Amino acid sequence: MAIMNIKQAKSFLLHSPIEIATLISGHHGIGKSAIVKQVANTLGVSCIDFRLAQNDVGDLKGIPYMVNGRTVFAPPEFFPIREADAIELKDLLNLTDDVSRGRYGDKGILFLDEINRANREVQQAAFELVLDRRLNLRSLPDGWRVVAALNGDDSIYSVVRMEPAFLSRFALIDLKPTVEEWFSWAENEGKIHTAITQFIRKHNDMLDPTEEMLKQSSLQGVVKVHDRRAWEMFSKTLNKYEDDYNNKLLPNHPLAKTQSAFIELISLAGCFVGNMASIKFKDFIEQDFQTLNADIIINNLNNDVENRIKKLADQGKIPELAAYNEMIVAFIQHSIAKKLSLKQKKNLTSYLQLLPKEIIGDFWDVFNREATEIAVDWYNHDIKTTKINCKLITNALSAPKRK
Repeated sequence: MAIMNIKQAKSFLLHSPIEIATLISGHHGIGKSAIVKQVANTLGVSCIDFRLAQNDVGDLKGIPYMVNGRTVFAPPEFFPIREADAIELKDLLNLTDDVSRGRYGDKGILFLDEINRANREVQQAAFELVLDRRLNLRSLPDGWRVVAALNGDDSIYSVVRMEPAFLSRFALIDLKPTVEEWFSWAENEGKIHTAITQFIRKHNDMLDPTEEMLKQSSLQGVVKVHDRRAWEMFSKTLNKYEDDYNNKLLPNHPLAKTQSAFIELISLAGCFVGNMASIKFKDFIEQDFQTLNADIIINNLNNDVENRIKKLADQGKIPELAAYNEMIVAFIQHSIAKKLSLKQKKNLTSYLQLLPKEIIGDFWDVFNREATEIAVDWYNHDIKTTKINCKLITNALSAPKRK
């Protein structure tokens, strides 16, 4: 089994031979089905999402009919079939309609989700599909790829063990999405609430649950644990609450900094991400959100903000300061068209002067790579500040790298 991130998994699905079935393994909520659908969109083809765990053998194999003393199976509506098979079935079953309407085109991805939650009989039926690309002697069109997915750890999930002979028919991917991939999606396509993305930047460990958390939750019963899907659902709910507040349907903003709002926020977040993550999120909203963030540092840097940053530096809060660096680069990428204003340039220089050398170099590496034109303009915008910037960056790049 090969360990792949999202980018690598997508590339594999796009370029591996279409006749080879792929099995994606990974914890729930990390985007396995989303990856398959995104690849289908990239290719401009259909994606049929068939949940094996929710169906019986007949739902997959189809219904038998007696024709001239022999059994003929009518394939399920979702199953892509060849044109020749469609014509033959229409004649054998005396149909008036063209059964090829359920083919979804000559190309696509047949996605068999939750394959290890399906009962043994359904898995055996799927075996023919994976092995021979057919069901009841009706073959998939040549342009269709079979992809399956499962939740990998049977010590955590209630699943049916996969037989080695079955697994040997797949190319196996152990999906391990990176935090950076989540930010790229969340801040561009996912439209995740900015409070959540800023929180995760400061607390990367709260994006995905640990193995121990998952095992504990499976033992305890109905216990929520944070994961990527949960943060997305919480974000949608938070956006809806804000909309209702703006439309005067709610009396209080969900992120208001009052004791009653904090109590409600913990309950709201807990519905999705569990107790521990909801308390940490509440603490972030109370202490940092809209008090110290990228927008404030770039646009409204003052003595109070500088003192807060200096205090973090004096306390050696390197990961926290590094998170602000990431927020600033993301903010500039999404909010600045061509270059920073003079005030923004001075604020950025003042901010960097407060940081330890070890993370100034990291900031410049990312800033110069992700927003090159804006970074170069900031670096050279006037003689006095350029000297300061040059000294800051040069000293930082010559300092030992963070481990």
